[in-house]
Amino acid sequence: MRNHFHQTGPFIDANGCLAERELIDGVPVIVHYDDIPESDITTVQGVRCTTALRTIIDIAPELSTADLNAILREFLRRRLFTPQEAIERVSRPDMTNRAGAQLLRRALEAAP
Repeated sequence: MRNHFHQTGPFIDANGCLAERELIDGVPVIVHYDDIPESDITTVQGVRCTTALRTIIDIAPELSTADLNAILREFLRRRLFTPQEAIERVSRPDMTNRAGAQLLRRALEAAP
């Protein structure tokens, strides 16, 4: 089967990063472009990917408050990161203007 890439347009995502909407074999895909520090990268079964903490920061603006809170509770329950680690990460300079970092901070502050 051949891959058919059909670009449907660039845009700026909710975190202020360049992104593109594409169709790959008829499946809509969003490609995000961002500088990600090595501290936000991990390897899962041989595949480099973002850490759970970075992932929740990146997807937070696309989630409802209820979904963000549910994912946060699950990640904390699974000990993928601690509340302190999350607060430290969203407080770093590269997260100052990132919407997802601000949303995660509020969710952490509201968590029981």
